[in-house]
Amino acid sequence: MLDYYDALQTLLTELALIDVEDRPLLEAVGLVLAEDVMVKHDAPLFDNSAMDGYALGGDVEDYQQWHIVDRIAAGASAADTVLATGQAARIFTGAPIPRGTTTVVLQENTQVENGVLKISKTVKQGQNIRFQGEELAKGTCLLSAKQCLTPAMIAMLASQGYATVRVFKPLTICVFSTGNEVLEPCQPLVDGKIYDANRYLLLSWLKQSAHQITDGGILPDNQEKTEQALRKASQNFDVIITSGGVSVGEEDHVRAAIEQLGKLVFWKLAIKPGKPFAWGEINTTKIFMLPGNPVSSLVTFQQLVVPAIGKLAGKTIENAQPRSVQVKADFSISKLQSRREFLRVNLISSEEGFKAILLANQGSAMLSTCVKADALAEVPPETAVSKGDFIKVYRLDYKV
Repeated sequence: MLDYYDALQTLLTELALIDVEDRPLLEAVGLVLAEDVMVKHDAPLFDNSAMDGYALGGDVEDYQQWHIVDRIAAGASAADTVLATGQAARIFTGAPIPRGTTTVVLQENTQVENGVLKISKTVKQGQNIRFQGEELAKGTCLLSAKQCLTPAMIAMLASQGYATVRVFKPLTICVFSTGNEVLEPCQPLVDGKIYDANRYLLLSWLKQSAHQITDGGILPDNQEKTEQALRKASQNFDVIITSGGVSVGEEDHVRAAIEQLGKLVFWKLAIKPGKPFAWGEINTTKIFMLPGNPVSSLVTFQQLVVPAIGKLAGKTIENAQPRSVQVKADFSISKLQSRREFLRVNLISSEEGFKAILLANQGSAMLSTCVKADALAEVPPETAVSKGDFIKVYRLDYKV
């Protein structure tokens, strides 16, 4: 069996990137930037006021009152205004600073009588002024390639006058469940059948991403029909994700279908839960085969498939890796396991930092513990855990 980290490294090093395209800003959030983007304009574009108040001319320490000679609103021009010593201009947040200004005083620290400004607090030179280029200088790097675009990044691009941005294309992803025992939630429940939870887990998780997600439905326990469905899907999608049908049972047909249609890269991992996970390919389409137990499906999807999708979508290996933090265990485990375990835990805050509390019922079919869990705690093989030990945890944030 393959170690988890060996499997992850294989995925992240061997998966190739998808093509790039130019997209409107509002269609690019969640996608990965394909090239560096440079600063077009200084930010701020011009010296401007950081507050509503008054722009003062001359040496502020030599005067107690100023004559108001102008009013400058945001969006107005101050090109024709020059403040001499002892003169002031009413000014608003974001408005351009007129020439001759040495400081801006807050309006709440002033009084105005008959066009004369009096100040109730001591002011200093250069206060409340945002200077041209102090945030961003023209020609420098605004955003580096291989970053996943966030709403804040989209706003930054818009502030620089970018209407489109070059990104790696969103992936086309198809999700299947497998098994004659699996029903849609709308169907009546009969003996021997169960409702399909895995496909709904994966589809709802993926639909939060910027990728193009398709529901492939339920594949029956039939080798020929499984091959037909996977062959057709491989002609239309970048990624296929299945749950179930990859173990060693007589009715587990997915792995056999992949071996018939393409190639199986690896199968079986030394992890618990999630041992039957497999990765294969049909031509250029990547096939990720998840176990049928719901918790196994969740664990392998978060710890392996999400990083793989990130790499395919343009992220660097470093950024595609699952993010972990070290917290103290609020539990003990004395029984040693031969496989690496991912346990469902709750994270609680304490004076000593976050602690991980082990949830009861860690069986791989116990979906209810996934609802309660904040994170997955990793326990290496042949490792005991004592209360107070630092352990590695991965937050369950359901991001892609």
